[in-house]
Order: sequence, then structure tokens, then C-alpha cells
Amino acid sequence: MTTQTSDTAADSGTDPALHPLAQPSDADARQLLEWFARCRAEAPVFWDESRQAWQVFGYEDYLTVSTNPQLFSSDFSPVFPVPAELALLMGPGTFGGIDPPRHGPLRKLVSQAFTPRRIARLESRVTEINRQLLADLRDKDRLDVVTDLAYPLPVIVIAELLGIPPEDRDLFREWVDVILNNEGLEYPNLPDDFAETMGPAISEWSDYLYAQIAKKRAAPADDLMSALIEAEAEGERLTDEQIVNIVALLLTAGHISSATLLGNLFLVLDENPQALAELRADRSLIPGAIEETLRYRSPFNNIFRLLKEDTEILGQPMKANQMVVAWSASANRDSVQFPDPDRFDIRRTVNKHMAFGHGIHHCLGAFLARQEARVFLDLALDEFTDCRIDHERVEFYDADQLTARHLPVQVTRS
Repeated sequence: MTTQTSDTAADSGTDPALHPLAQPSDADARQLLEWFARCRAEAPVFWDESRQAWQVFGYEDYLTVSTNPQLFSSDFSPVFPVPAELALLMGPGTFGGIDPPRHGPLRKLVSQAFTPRRIARLESRVTEINRQLLADLRDKDRLDVVTDLAYPLPVIVIAELLGIPPEDRDLFREWVDVILNNEGLEYPNLPDDFAETMGPAISEWSDYLYAQIAKKRAAPADDLMSALIEAEAEGERLTDEQIVNIVALLLTAGHISSATLLGNLFLVLDENPQALAELRADRSLIPGAIEETLRYRSPFNNIFRLLKEDTEILGQPMKANQMVVAWSASANRDSVQFPDPDRFDIRRTVNKHMAFGHGIHHCLGAFLARQEARVFLDLALDEFTDCRIDHERVEFYDADQLTARHLPVQVTRS
């Protein structure tokens, strides 16, 4: 396979020929899966001139990218300085965007506060919130899974976990929607109107979080934000700026991944009625159904990395400061790792999917997302004897159909 790097294109003085497998624009979910399959078969790693990035599709290659931060950096700031409008989401506390050795101590501090034990204590509250959301819908036979269930559950849970006042929760939906609605937001390739469309919302959000931290410092409580303030490791504590970045990350990436997973459960079970029937008959299959949904329809499509030095670790001559896009959604359909990968199988026994990433940047909120999904699905199966999606009215945020904006359904209760 012939690769075309940006350097050689510049040297040639001619317009570079696009790779025959260049990433399609505005592809929907089916077209992306077809593209993934063709790329895994024909060119599992190639330079995509149209995206100015290396495209990576196979499971083992994804592991290589995600587990070698010394080569594949999560910190783009040396090449693409973080604009002021993104400081809230990509500042010094955004441990998803930094590398070792700085990453370890920061993640350790956050982990002291965001522990599985703290999350496990939430299960009864997650159940209570779910029951109340469902009870509020009892007089409806048509509902929007996203608006009525999948969005409010995780935002209520994470807001309560952090200690955000209940009356302020709707503010977070407005801020998160601004981010999701900003079409083309793919750092570092930001849209021209980025500062105008996102800047004011992020500034407002930042001011709000700094004010909340000041209140928690003055009057600590038994919540995650207070725990972040009090966390200490080897004499180090988190700064206000770091805490703001961490809270913003939890409220965006954590909320989006959970809400997307909850909506996707409805989508995949609608496509696979036999699996739904099996779940109704045997609730012990729910954890397997959640893991298979994560593999089959992941909350996130890919990860981005920046090469720190020249390498051929993936079998291609890569150069420092080039971008790498590793497709988790493609790795999760790799037949070498997952037999019959295009079949939705809730009894899949080996399911080491990459839905929550891998390596040092594995999603910190994965435990919470799984807990919410498990409780949510169990109670939804109790509540609805039948549920039919109105596919003509389903809306997604983007063409890739990854995150549903509206998921209208017709429900039947016993």
C-alpha cells in the first residue's frame, strides 16, 4: 500500500491524490460500518489525506494506539494550542488530554474521590430516580426515550453525586446541548464560528462551576465535588481550575456516554426482538446485554492521538506531530477478536470491547454508566410489555447516528 504523508505532499508541489479508502463525509451508521469492514480487509492502517490523519481500524492496532502514550499522545497543545473557549473542557484538569508522567498523579487524586464504592452506594438512589421518571410517564402511551428517560437519569445522578443544586440541572442540559449541536466540533479541526457558538455557553458554565467550588470550600458536604477539593496525594491537592475541568468532563463525557447507552439499548433491542424476549424471560442476561450493546453500538466512535516521534509500530512510516484516529467502533467489529461480529449476541462470553476506551485513559465513569444501564433496563422491562420505535421521527445529533436527540416510542403497559 502506498501512503501519502502531508510532508511529501507539500514537497511534491501537486495536489495529493486521495487514498481510495478516504473517510466518507456525512456517512450514516450503516455506511460507516461498511467502510470499517472494507478498511479492515484492505488497509487497516493508512494515511488519509482528506483528514490529515492516520486511520486505524483493527482491534490489535487500536490496543497499540491506546496503550502506548509514549508514542501516541493525548496532549495536542504543543501543535494545536487550546483556544480560550475550550479551557473549561481541555484545561489542566482534563486528565484525558494529558500524558505520563503528569497523568498518573492527577488520575490518582480524582480516583480518591470517584471510587467504585462511592458509586455503588448510589444504586438505591439510581433505582429511586428511575422509578420516579417512569411513574411520571404513566399517563402517556407515547414518549421520547431521550427527553423523558435517557437524558434526565444520568444528569440527575451525576448532579446529585457532585452536589449540584436540583434547581440548576436544566442549565446543564442547555450547556451540553450547545456542545452536541456544534456540528463539526472535532478538535483540533474546529468550525469557523466556534467562538461565537460555544464560547458564551462555556464561559457561563465555567463561572457557575467556580462559584460552586467556592461554596464547597466554605461549607464542605458529602458529595463528589467536596471530595475532589479534599483529595490529597503525596502532599498535592487539586487546584480550582483542575476541579472545574474534572467536573466539566464528568458532566459532559460521563453524561453523554450514559445517555447514549440508555438510548442505544432501546435501538438495539428494537432491532433484535429475540434478544428482548430472552431478557424478559431471564433478567440475569441484562449485564451481558449491556456489554453487547456497548460493543455493537458504542457511545463513542473513535479516539484521537498525536504522534510524539517517528515510528513504524503499526507497519507504516509515521512521522512526529501527525494525527492518528483509532476507531473503537471498528475495533469492536473486528472478527479476529469477536466471532460473527455483526450479530447482536447477549450471550457473548468473551466481550473485551473498547466502548469505554483502554489503557490509562479508560473511562473513569464506566462503572456508573453500567450501573445506570442495568437498573434502567430492568425497570423498563417491568414497566413496558411492548415498546415500538417510531423510526420515521427518530433524530440524531450527527449523520453517523451515534447519539439520538429524539427517540419517540409507542409503549404498552400491563
